[in-house]
Amino acid sequence: MKFKLSKYIATTEPLNPESRNKERILFSTRTGISILVSESFYSTLQQGEFDKIDLSRLTKLIDYELVVPEETDEFQEIIAINRLGVKDTRGIAMTIQPTANCQLGCFYCGQSHTKKVMSEEIQEKLMERLHYLLEEKEDPDGLSVTWYGGEPLMGYSAILNLSKRIMALAKERQLPYSSNMITNGLSLKKDIFKELYLHHNVHRFQITVDTIKEHHDKRRITKGGNETFDIIMNNILEITSEDYYSEKVKRPIFIRMNIDVSNYKHVTDFIDYLCELGLTDKVDLGFSPLNNWGDKTAGDDVGLDMMTFAEWEIEWFMYASKKGFSIDYILPQRNFATCMVVDEHSEVYDADGNITPCYEFPYTPKYNEEKYIIGNLLKESETYNHHTEVRGWYDDLSDYKIPKCSKCNLFPVCNGECPKKWYNGEGTCPTMKANMEDRLVLQYLMDKSNLKTL
Repeated sequence: MKFKLSKYIATTEPLNPESRNKERILFSTRTGISILVSESFYSTLQQGEFDKIDLSRLTKLIDYELVVPEETDEFQEIIAINRLGVKDTRGIAMTIQPTANCQLGCFYCGQSHTKKVMSEEIQEKLMERLHYLLEEKEDPDGLSVTWYGGEPLMGYSAILNLSKRIMALAKERQLPYSSNMITNGLSLKKDIFKELYLHHNVHRFQITVDTIKEHHDKRRITKGGNETFDIIMNNILEITSEDYYSEKVKRPIFIRMNIDVSNYKHVTDFIDYLCELGLTDKVDLGFSPLNNWGDKTAGDDVGLDMMTFAEWEIEWFMYASKKGFSIDYILPQRNFATCMVVDEHSEVYDADGNITPCYEFPYTPKYNEEKYIIGNLLKESETYNHHTEVRGWYDDLSDYKIPKCSKCNLFPVCNGECPKKWYNGEGTCPTMKANMEDRLVLQYLMDKSNLKTL
């Protein structure tokens, strides 16, 4: 059989350019595996001289999918594997948005908030829908819920009611159950956290804090104009003051920073602040570029360009790690499902009973059109549209309607990142497109045991 070097490889320049024994890192985006090779061996691979490679090493290259059969159409093969991966997913994943209400009036939020809370009738219909999905899914092996909003805690009673019923159903069917919550943290008092964490299996809470107080309180303010930074940070301190976490979830709080031109130079200041509070080993951190949401546009005067963000992101990784934070997502994993939109058994339910394939659609006026909505829980399932625009993502990729993706060596770990953006004409690549080599070097310096041998 003839072979070729996979096109799905990211590589560094030689790590030791002055040395006689030059080496570089190769990263297979087909498998997420990194290996360290000599420059001479890399040259052999590039020239396709596989007959010069001994069988044991060639076998490893094939296993790591750095080398593939010559006739392989890798792009179509990756899509086919992804389709099978989604089809074989046996778990049911739901995103429940129990309310359209939110206390905050963030300038970059694309949602239109109201005081609507999911009614008991819609909750009942949601449970009926879950029963249907469990019956339709062949041998389901788990059930998970993401609580989102609006601000989900503004619909706290609906969360408690639905959570009890869903957990009881999972127990009845002997299915593992897990859940997480995306919250602004304003109402996440310690007693509420403990109730959700200890009794409702909500073991991960994503809270947005946009760096230091000075900048957060200019952006994430209440609709009445009140500051929120101190309240949110006090909640996090109260929550993390007790050691009642399970062995499985050591750090249930994930702090997300939305970063743009106004606050990017203060990310390290915020990291220092978290250290001063003693939160180094109690929270996880995430750095997110400010993006367009609905009709809200992060223009050139607000959003950082990808190259600038990518450069700073490496600095933030290094700084946070040096300060003692756990940064375990430097290298991407092989991604078989772009996001929930490609899985027909992953649905979003909002307070009006609407069913959508993406959690950014509800309460966002831009996505009120029928092409974005699967249906409504109060209507017969025969009326549902199972071919909403984003559900056809893998079909459109396969037909080369997103040509940029078909040519990208990072496609297996990215899958286009966000279908919604591409359909809106806003498609952008993730920052790893610009800083992958730096990521590889940083991971190597932090944990050399991560490399496979050859």
